[in-house]
Amino acid sequence: MSLPGRNIVIGLLFGLAAALIWGGQAVVARSGTVAGYSPLDLAVLRYSAAALVLLPFAWRARRVLAEIGLPKLLGLVATGGAANALLFGWGLVHAPASHGGTIAPITSAVMGAVIAIPLLGEWPTRGRAIALGFIVSGILMIGWDGIGGSHPGAWRGDLILMCAGSVWGAFTVLLRRWRIPALAGNAAMCVLSALVLLPPWLLLGGGVVPEMPWQTNLLQGFAQGVLSSAIATTLYARAGEMMGATRTACLTTMVPVAAVLLSVLILNEPLGLAKLAGVMVAVGAMLVAVLVTGRRS
Repeated sequence: MSLPGRNIVIGLLFGLAAALIWGGQAVVARSGTVAGYSPLDLAVLRYSAAALVLLPFAWRARRVLAEIGLPKLLGLVATGGAANALLFGWGLVHAPASHGGTIAPITSAVMGAVIAIPLLGEWPTRGRAIALGFIVSGILMIGWDGIGGSHPGAWRGDLILMCAGSVWGAFTVLLRRWRIPALAGNAAMCVLSALVLLPPWLLLGGGVVPEMPWQTNLLQGFAQGVLSSAIATTLYARAGEMMGATRTACLTTMVPVAAVLLSVLILNEPLGLAKLAGVMVAVGAMLVAVLVTGRRS
């Protein structure tokens, strides 16, 4: 096999692994909220573990981060870091894992395109605008599952998950606008998020973490912090280097699919017709938006 072909295969495996991990994140977080963890507990476990792993990378990139400046790095914390984790965990208190793994990332794709208009000057073409409309319809179909489907009452969590997806969309746009390297920015964001979350969490007595079995705490920290925030992000960034941005962006459409499958297999959540149809419409429209349509400046 030629070197370009081998790079595409390896990049594909890296990207699929990242999508599978991110799809499973909602399942792990939902199991945590059911077990009694608060959103703050989950966020602290996530970013404390991620900070321990990524601190050496943040230190290595300290000159680059110093040039970026603390205000911009705190902007990342307020969008892709602590704020996003708190909203995501809060949403999963009321909504099932399948909603967390679908509504949040799908909303992120839409809001990222919307926020890019004023911040980056990127206007979607007519074809991409139509695709984004279908993505929104997919979100509404999934949301109907929280009103009159398998999970009535989950609409409250769905609204919060849409907020989580919106701030993550802002995070991705800010990374591009400020030209922040992915690995260095992620490392700094995780370390700063841990520093922001730990003081109020300690003042509140450490939540339920001290009362939980250490195995459960370790699972939450490793799955959400090490796997999702550190390893999956690094794999995704490496996949982008090996395959290119367009091919890699296509793989993010696997996150909702993985989330739905894992929620059914692991948590035995029902797979309603509206939810299944919404995922299919949204994922198909996301693929069209990446592969067929474009954006204009």
